[in-house]
Amino acid sequence: MYISSLRIRNFRNFLSASFEFKKGVNTILGENGSGKTNALFALRLLLDESLPRNITKLRDSDFCRNLGDWKGHWIVISVDFDELSAHEGCQMLKHDAGHMDGSEKGTLTYYFRPCLKIRQALFEASGNAALAQQLIDEISIEDYEPVFSGRANADFLCDHTYRDLVGDFQNFVFPDPDDKDFKAYGVKLSPLHEEVSFTFVKALRDVVSDLKNYRNSPLIALLKGLESEISDKDSKNITTLVSDINNAISELDEIKQVSRGIQKTLHKTVGYTFSPTIDIESSLPSELDKLLQKLSLTVGDNYVDGYSGDLNELSLGGANLIYVALKLLEYERKQEADKAAQFLVIEEPEAHIHTHIQKTLFENHAINKTQVFLSTHSTHISSVAKISEMNILGLNENHVDVFQPSNNLNPADCSRIERYLNATRSTLLFAKGVILVEGEAELILIPALVKKALGLSLDELGISLISMDSAFFEHISNLFHPERIRKHCAIITDLDTSTEPLPDDEAGDNKYQKSCRNSQKSGLLRKDKLDEHTKDNDFISAFYANYTFEVDFVGADNSIELKEVLPSIYQQQADIAKSIGLLENGAVEIYGKEILRLADKVGKGWLSLLTSEKVTSQTYVPHYILDAIAFSCGRKLAPQIRYKMCCYRLSNPMPVMNDKDKAIQFFAENHVDINACIDEFEKQCPDDDLSYLIGQLDR
Repeated sequence: MYISSLRIRNFRNFLSASFEFKKGVNTILGENGSGKTNALFALRLLLDESLPRNITKLRDSDFCRNLGDWKGHWIVISVDFDELSAHEGCQMLKHDAGHMDGSEKGTLTYYFRPCLKIRQALFEASGNAALAQQLIDEISIEDYEPVFSGRANADFLCDHTYRDLVGDFQNFVFPDPDDKDFKAYGVKLSPLHEEVSFTFVKALRDVVSDLKNYRNSPLIALLKGLESEISDKDSKNITTLVSDINNAISELDEIKQVSRGIQKTLHKTVGYTFSPTIDIESSLPSELDKLLQKLSLTVGDNYVDGYSGDLNELSLGGANLIYVALKLLEYERKQEADKAAQFLVIEEPEAHIHTHIQKTLFENHAINKTQVFLSTHSTHISSVAKISEMNILGLNENHVDVFQPSNNLNPADCSRIERYLNATRSTLLFAKGVILVEGEAELILIPALVKKALGLSLDELGISLISMDSAFFEHISNLFHPERIRKHCAIITDLDTSTEPLPDDEAGDNKYQKSCRNSQKSGLLRKDKLDEHTKDNDFISAFYANYTFEVDFVGADNSIELKEVLPSIYQQQADIAKSIGLLENGAVEIYGKEILRLADKVGKGWLSLLTSEKVTSQTYVPHYILDAIAFSCGRKLAPQIRYKMCCYRLSNPMPVMNDKDKAIQFFAENHVDINACIDEFEKQCPDDDLSYLIGQLDR
């Protein structure tokens, strides 16, 4: 048996979310604050017996803030099971949660809802907006109850179903709680903790204190019950030894002297009549179960034979590894029990653990028969995870969406994507937007260009720039789709239009013209394929350099940056002067041929690196790159970000500026109304690159 899906309604930062799971390892990826911990906690609420029993009584802060007013609403968390077989361990679970349709599927649901009295009152007030609103306003968290049910088949993520079964809060219409639709709500039952084995390995923070804490230490959990496995003879010998030690310590003269001193002081203070009798005795527990709980870990170093010291002497990463090892041993012990299923949940194993160990930990459990749920924001773990086993959390303006990146992709497509997703490229799984580029030239120069021209890095804009090391974008861009990752992916590539004038009849081409014509044909073919690939998908779009990245960069009036690079390429002043003359020529057949010759001479990547060192706030950004940035942001940038870029532009030299002093003065006098400042910037600097970018964004 395994969990096939998790559905969450109104819980913490999930207004409505659905996770899809497979057998084996399942990875939940997401940026910080996207809800990875909340998703795992939702699983734990349903299945983790180690949680306190009163944990199911939630607080008002557990309601999703996107609800607005939480009062009267329900929190609903459901897990769907599959392959509930006739195996003995599954029978009770199938009896309580299994659907009565002959399938091997089942559902366990947790409701946090208003109690019957409140639901009855809301039903009776249906249609009376004033009375219903008054009842809702008076609801407190104490009016709520936690309920578990099995076999529910209602989809509470559907707004229509939610209105029917919970209530229509706009029209103040609420269902009759006496109409018990068992098929929809399920049959009330007790928690099913005993039917499954559930091991949770929390995010690794201050592990040393947990290892030493009696309540939290996984070592204590492993030692519980161990006394029953120790022979009577060994148990008796240990008890005798402890008793002898207690007696020996208690009878020491030094201990007796302290005891007599305390007694004497008491007599002097309150007299003989009111003084209690004092003695000091060693009280090591002689009961074996209590004695075992006093055991503690000591640690040594692989490089120092025979030494073993306190946990505090160990590095944080080493302590984390020990903690993980203890939890995994606890999990292995639980496997011995005949349960319906084994679940291992690991939260962010990357914290303080070396890259190689992250991959080893993941790959070792990927082959285990137990179903594993692992949350992470590690690019190293995500690079070895299968996209068919991923759920990706996307955070957008306080709204969390859940994506399944392999939806409706065939295994061959998934395999190709997984081969591309190394630790560098897998950052696209965490980004708010993605730009795919052909190679290292764009990868080096575009980030520098954006930072110098706009004052913010691509990372600050939430954009991952990914080099494909080729022009084959279709495989990776397939991830971005309404059915998969609903984030925007821009593709930047070249049309490779010939900079050399070509004869009407290609039969007349010389060798160089033939090469240019072939590149131009390839560019047009690539455009046709990409246009076809993106035409019905609002989450992908391609943006083209008319010629090539280098030619269009110079063509955007950036020859000065290339001229400053020439001394790093040539030693002879005559060679530098000749190249400058060609780069300053306004004809693309002249400057285009020269920049391509320089790129061929030193390599595109090296030329981009040299050029990136010369980029300033006065460098122009080719418009097709600004178009790609706007698209990858979903045509949305917060006003604060736009304002920050405007301030940066005004405080640095700009290539285009009308009445600069007037714009700066306006900004100085309008600290509060940042939208007015942005509008003024566009008005005063209509031809600036930033104004162009803002114009491509949604208002």
